[in-house]
Amino acid sequence: MKNLLRITIIALTFWGLANAQGAEIAREIRNYMNAETSDEMIEVKDKAGKTHYVRSAATTTAHHIGGQNTSTNTVVFDAFNAHPEWQNMNVVVDWTGSMYSYVGQVVRWHHVNKDKQLMNSMVLFNDGDDRIRQSGPKNIGSTGGIYFPDHLEIDNFLQTVATAVDNGGGGDGPENDVEAIIAAQAHDQSGNDFVLIADATRIRDISLVHQIKRPVHVILCDHVSPDYITLARTTGGSITWPGGYTDYSQVQCTTHHVTVCNHHHSHDMACHVHE
Repeated sequence: MKNLLRITIIALTFWGLANAQGAEIAREIRNYMNAETSDEMIEVKDKAGKTHYVRSAATTTAHHIGGQNTSTNTVVFDAFNAHPEWQNMNVVVDWTGSMYSYVGQVVRWHHVNKDKQLMNSMVLFNDGDDRIRQSGPKNIGSTGGIYFPDHLEIDNFLQTVATAVDNGGGGDGPENDVEAIIAAQAHDQSGNDFVLIADATRIRDISLVHQIKRPVHVILCDHVSPDYITLARTTGGSITWPGGYTDYSQVQCTTHHVTVCNHHHSHDMACHVHE
């Protein structure tokens, strides 16, 4: 009986700590969003050569989200600054444990540059709600853990952020990126492109990539990996990573075959570049 009581207390304590994490991440994102900014304006040119100005989203003081320094890697800021043509985009974000600071960058850049109308919608995915799901395999196409926060209403947004943190943080390597994009595609009827923000893990459901009907512009927060090249290239999107950028908008994949065996992906694509 005493052992059962101890186990119950430990379980409740763990549950309480896990649920406190979401509220803490939400608080840190709110503070970061509202942090003091400089008056620096950044001049950029779009693909047509037209000049645009965006306000720097860099903060004047250090901030941490989920233990990560938001100033260490600013690839999200850099990508948004470099692409003024990205307007009313559907932003899909890997919301597993290593990615919390990057959602902070999305929200802050959008807050500082509201006039640029970056976002049409936002989707978060945590690869299956590991903290609340029953044990068992994560099935391709139905892994779950997908959330639709209202980016126009900050309290609603942060509550959804907290819930997604509390319900799961990934737990294994591959992520359900494509499932989340397909869900965003079904949720939004605008026809606008997607921006996917992720790290270079494997994509669990890359075999479903042909179901995506719009360009996906991938922002990788570390290095480039093969699955994300397949995703960007197949959809005619692009990839941005720290220090690099590749545009696949002029590459058309006429055939695409993907086989999946024991989570190892092989790809056979026939593509040509429009001159």
